[in-house]
Amino acid sequence: MNKLALLLLPLALSAAAATPGAKAKPSAAKPKAAATAPAGAMRAKPVRVEIDAPLPKGLPRDLNLGGSTTVISGGGDSSGGGYAVTFLVRGTGITGIDKESLKVSSATAGGADVSKNDRGRDSWKAGPFPSVAEDGSAATFEVRLAPGASRVKNAVPVVHGTIGIECATGRETKTATISTKPGSTARLGPLSLKVPAAEEDGDADGGGEADMAAGLSAAMAQAGGADGGDAEAAAAFIGMFGGGGGSDGFDLEVSGDESGLARIVLVVDGKEVEHRSWMNFGRGSTFGFPAVEGDSVRVKAEFWTGRRTETVSF
Repeated sequence: MNKLALLLLPLALSAAAATPGAKAKPSAAKPKAAATAPAGAMRAKPVRVEIDAPLPKGLPRDLNLGGSTTVISGGGDSSGGGYAVTFLVRGTGITGIDKESLKVSSATAGGADVSKNDRGRDSWKAGPFPSVAEDGSAATFEVRLAPGASRVKNAVPVVHGTIGIECATGRETKTATISTKPGSTARLGPLSLKVPAAEEDGDADGGGEADMAAGLSAAMAQAGGADGGDAEAAAAFIGMFGGGGGSDGFDLEVSGDESGLARIVLVVDGKEVEHRSWMNFGRGSTFGFPAVEGDSVRVKAEFWTGRRTETVSF
């Protein structure tokens, strides 16, 4: 079975479709906090569609189905067929996407109902990697449909529903000083900070890296992105993005209510130092910074203010 990917520009579709998203991690850059758009002003529009279906033999890799719709054939795939629709939301003060709030009211393709799978259950779910523009002016999320190979045709899916878009009107800054000694703790607003012990971050025996790899592997499996037992791939992923601070850096564990956290940095010699890696496995986050010198370090965090969630239609 081949994999067929449809790339659509917003104007290529006359009907809006939907995709679920997830909360975006704290931005490494410092966007300006704009006033939020009036309630009901935002709407999601489809900008990309991927179709996993058999590609008729002899067709070229790139096809034009009319207008600005482009079809690109993929490699062999035996996943059973399905769709992925990516949506773009424009507004102001957007800070995240509540993928748990995703609701699909209808999903069709070529006139057929694809909202249910072969067992009669909902075929849709939120995609794993939603994103938010640094200036809060836009966000993307994905809706995935798995109705079963026999019901997937070479037709553009049309999806309707709602999703929660998180917004804010501004930011407030809080700072704390924490000892660089392993095991040290501190409070920063609603957050608890901790410098992991050597055995926790892998400096002593690599156990921390193994735990991170196991957690990432499980998270990837839950998101449908990898085999839950592929710890080696997860470990490689961690290494590719710098892992935690490790022996050549400074790790900082953050727990508590992170929902309002917009940004977190270290302040060294009066200059802000951005984190170079970030991991979250549902029990808190670990931010990896470059190595720091001295007995203590200042931590600065920015929190969203005037937060609300707007239900957006697609």
